[in-house]
Amino acid sequence: MKSHTRLAKKLDKKRVIICLLVFFALMPIFSYLHEAGHALVCIADGNEAEISVDILSGGLTLCHGEVSNLFAYKISGGLLAGIVGTTIGIALFVWKPFAEHSLESTSYNLWEIDGKVERIESRKQQYLDIVWKAPFIALTTIGIGHLVNAAIEAFADSYFTHGAEWGFFLGAVEFVAFITLLLIFDRKTVSRGMR
Repeated sequence: MKSHTRLAKKLDKKRVIICLLVFFALMPIFSYLHEAGHALVCIADGNEAEISVDILSGGLTLCHGEVSNLFAYKISGGLLAGIVGTTIGIALFVWKPFAEHSLESTSYNLWEIDGKVERIESRKQQYLDIVWKAPFIALTTIGIGHLVNAAIEAFADSYFTHGAEWGFFLGAVEFVAFITLLLIFDRKTVSRGMR
């Protein structure tokens, strides 16, 4: 039987954990930002807004007074958090090539030396990958989730009466987005021998 090598791509467990930690660290911030979007519409109508954020149940905005444009009030929370999350995520993605170019140009001569320096370069590259990929994946996932939430909150009347079902659906959307982004941007190539 012949023996040959096949290249396979798999997720790096360490980086997946880092992405998850960044994701969960940013969740309360974006929950507050979501509620701030609702509060801005409330305040624009001359009312007082009260925001509360809970790690387990998300956030809630109480608007003390009448809201003149209910559609704007409903869509504003997810829209604000979604735009901020995806914009920062895209900015990190755009920044990545410049950061990699900077890394190559500042340490080009180090590649001329023995394998020890190459290992240091490899660690620098891994660090750079984590610096842009973890926030990119987390922020883009959160942004997508909030944009979908904005559409559901604005157009689905059942959002407030069937919150648990919609919460499950939004969780599934974020899970799929997170895994998809990991598979596209954070797989490493490993070689495997086959017989």
